[in-house]
Amino acid sequence: MTTIKLQYITLISVCVIGVLGMFLLELIALVAFGSGYFHLNPINETLLWDRLPMTIAFMALLSIIIGEFVSIKIAQNLLLPLIIVGAFSVLYWFYTETTFPVTESHVTESQGDLRLYILVQFLPMLLIPLILLTFNSSYSKVSGYWWLLLAYIVAKLLEHFDHTIFNLLHFISGHSLKYIAAALGVLILLSVYKSRELS
Repeated sequence: MTTIKLQYITLISVCVIGVLGMFLLELIALVAFGSGYFHLNPINETLLWDRLPMTIAFMALLSIIIGEFVSIKIAQNLLLPLIIVGAFSVLYWFYTETTFPVTESHVTESQGDLRLYILVQFLPMLLIPLILLTFNSSYSKVSGYWWLLLAYIVAKLLEHFDHTIFNLLHFISGHSLKYIAAALGVLILLSVYKSRELS
């Protein structure tokens, strides 16, 4: 392969990863708005807007990592199907939640089917470390992805122990700290993005 052709392929790869990265940043901003909207009025109709951009962001991140570590072509081909599956998982949950509510003693219990949503949220978090360990990046630094994964795990633990943390600290809950942990993970990823170079 000629040097010019290799430079052209590298330029295309950098552009595609850059566009996907900008898309991810826009989705992260939408997560903030969706989550804020939900927390102003925490009902199923607003929870939809909390979960939808978050799920699409997970799918975009997976596509970015596939493009950076495995193949740009595969990432391009997977981006739209991943986003569709991610969005469908949230819309399917919402449909099952609002179509089949169970009411007992004037209390409505959650009955939405979260199985696909859980798969869409957690499968990338299992695949990403495998990709990071198995393939080489086209960039000099990949530590940002590991920090982001660590922040995600910490955020999930904080969310799980929400009430315990509030009972212990008395001024902030695990759910609130979850957002701080997630934001720190994104901040570290962006910091690494700015300081890395093509290998």
